[in-house]
Amino acid sequence: MDLTGYRIRITNAANCPVFNEDDIFNFSGYALALPMETHLCMGFAQNLASVLPEISSVNALAFEFSCSGEKIGQSCSLTYLIEKSDIEAKILPGAIPGKNIEAISHLLLNLPMFRSFDKNSMLRFLSYFQVEHIYDLGFKSYRTGDIFIKKGEPGRNLYIIIAGRAEVIDEKGNSIAFLANGEVFGEMSLISGNPISATVRATAPSTVIRLSSRDFSRILPKFPALQTYFSRLLTQRLSRSNIERAKDLSAVMAGDLSEMPPEDVMQTMHINQKSGVLNFHRGDVRAHILFNQGEIIHAEYDGQTGVEVIAKICQNRSGKFNFSPKLPPEAEKMEILGNFMAILMSALKDIDDS
Repeated sequence: MDLTGYRIRITNAANCPVFNEDDIFNFSGYALALPMETHLCMGFAQNLASVLPEISSVNALAFEFSCSGEKIGQSCSLTYLIEKSDIEAKILPGAIPGKNIEAISHLLLNLPMFRSFDKNSMLRFLSYFQVEHIYDLGFKSYRTGDIFIKKGEPGRNLYIIIAGRAEVIDEKGNSIAFLANGEVFGEMSLISGNPISATVRATAPSTVIRLSSRDFSRILPKFPALQTYFSRLLTQRLSRSNIERAKDLSAVMAGDLSEMPPEDVMQTMHINQKSGVLNFHRGDVRAHILFNQGEIIHAEYDGQTGVEVIAKICQNRSGKFNFSPKLPPEAEKMEILGNFMAILMSALKDIDDS
């Protein structure tokens, strides 16, 4: 294939005898133009040949790949980008000095996750990142069959599909759902703190944005529009995958925290717009949360009250819970403590910090 207009940039070289970090090589037609003094590594050549057919099928500015020396018996590794040669020209015009805001802002504003953002809120969002290149936001490319996340592993990133397709599969390899451009995955594990519940793999060459769990928990409480988006997304996810469990809980109104942790119980109350008192008890310790139409209006833990005790409740992984669908008279004067998703994310972040 003709790759004129693309170049290779070496972003990381560990014990590599051939390439150095920040080396740049341009494509010319069907060939890669290497300086006379540079020797071509056969392991790199094989790796490059395997990924080049995918470049033409995904219209992204930059693709990240990695290469190791295993095939040639060397203990070295390499990370490289195949990017458009005019990437700076596409990104920099009109950008805030030192930051590639304009192109990235335009790209993100077209995604469902940021559809309610205006230009100013997007600039504020991007100000939380040190964006020097388009791939600094975590842009990464995957090949067909590559695994994005695997069931049972801890959640580390939120993924947004920029180009390509993915499928959610169960432990037997059966397809549960399909994901396309603009869709998000990995958020359930970041919100709940639980391990990843299903494996997601690429069914076509794909490019994604990855937000780390730290960035996600740091930024989400600052943007109500994102909190609303993930509240709706959470509702959809549970409606699809956990609907039977939600029905059982609504019918029984009791359970064991070792089987269903506090944050999952609270999410179910929120999604089903329940009104009443959610009680937790472990030994002599008692806690309760008052819900009004799925929103938290009061929280109490071992004599302490306020939104801060939600984190203490979430720390309990043993004990019992039950739900009484009747609010006390004093609840009529209570106001919502805040956005449910922001409260829950803040509580889980406090647990991580401690």
